[in-house]
Amino acid sequence: MINPRSLVRALDKHWDIIEYLVALGREHIAFERDDLLALLHKVYPQDSHEQQLERLQQLVNSELLIAMSHSDSLQINENVSQFVSSLMHEHELGLSDILKARIVDIQAGLEQLHQAMENRDMAALQNGAIRIDKQLRQILQQLEQDSHAIQAIAERAKSSDERMPLAHRYREVLDAYDQYVLPMEELMDTGAGGNFYPLLERAETVMESLAQALAIQGGLYSHQQMLRQVGFRVKDVRQNGRVSLKQCTNTLMPLREEIRRHNHLSAAIGQLLGQVRKKGLDRTFSGQCLPVWRKERSVTVAVGPELLNLMEQVRGYQAKSVDFPEHTEDQLLLTLEKVDEDAIRRHLYRSLPVPDLMRWLVEHYGTFQDATLLKLYHKLIRLPDVNATPNQESVRITLKQVAIQLHSHVMESA
Repeated sequence: MINPRSLVRALDKHWDIIEYLVALGREHIAFERDDLLALLHKVYPQDSHEQQLERLQQLVNSELLIAMSHSDSLQINENVSQFVSSLMHEHELGLSDILKARIVDIQAGLEQLHQAMENRDMAALQNGAIRIDKQLRQILQQLEQDSHAIQAIAERAKSSDERMPLAHRYREVLDAYDQYVLPMEELMDTGAGGNFYPLLERAETVMESLAQALAIQGGLYSHQQMLRQVGFRVKDVRQNGRVSLKQCTNTLMPLREEIRRHNHLSAAIGQLLGQVRKKGLDRTFSGQCLPVWRKERSVTVAVGPELLNLMEQVRGYQAKSVDFPEHTEDQLLLTLEKVDEDAIRRHLYRSLPVPDLMRWLVEHYGTFQDATLLKLYHKLIRLPDVNATPNQESVRITLKQVAIQLHSHVMESA
């Protein structure tokens, strides 16, 4: 067996991988060497393969990992696993029967104290007090671990981890409540039906009476002090037991009620759907009790065409006829023309003075479309360096498609 000091030192050196392995211990009994090397690579990515092999060998040599019998697999040292779980507050939920067994042992310890006082056997009295104190310590530790375990169950039930099915989480909550909380409530009943609190009250009374008897008989102060210390421990257990049970109940009760409501709702919906499948919707629900999600059909009132015709005849209504424009052939659509406006403008400058601008445009650029000629006309009369003056007499000029009548401008140099 390895030295405990060396074991603690090795645990401090390899804490990261041990913490990881203890967390995985919920799902694995033991690990193969290849799996452990993969986990070491994950926890210590900076290590080389040789360093990982060396670290694995150190874990085995320090007995943090021990080999399973009849197998090459490695498992975590149980003492290390319990110690790490205790530090990490990760515990499995205990059984109420364990507490009952400790209660029985405390009762036997009280009988041992009475017997020792009658026989004036101080050694037996000391052993009995230590025996009761040890059981009380174990009960305190179990209550604390069970509180952490209940908290862990509640956290797993509320989490959205897809690796754990919802039905499994629900079942874990129900089992914890039925197999731990309810028996503990019955066990810790402060009334006549309980075993735990009446025993603690009796133990407290016995400790106090024995301490007083020793004081009267002139017993050793250390023995009196020991009995009083055990009495203080009994008070701690009474207080912590009540607090621990209250915390466990308050943690699991809301989840249990929620699960029950879901189960009742699911059962009711399943039964109703079964009736609908067998009988049909109309026979399952009466006319007034159809599901509320069914959309009500709206009822509208409108004037019929017969009444509209009668009103038109009475008022002498005449419908207005509207002539829609005829269909336009695509060939008549204007197409864009390429016009060199700068060249036309220079041509106009060379031709000045021009007595009739529109005739000049038709004469020289009559191949352009009518819209193009009109556009050029309006641009040329706005030239800043040319005087454009409209003629007094109007003229009529026929273009390609249309004929226009205008007071054509006289273009002169400015």
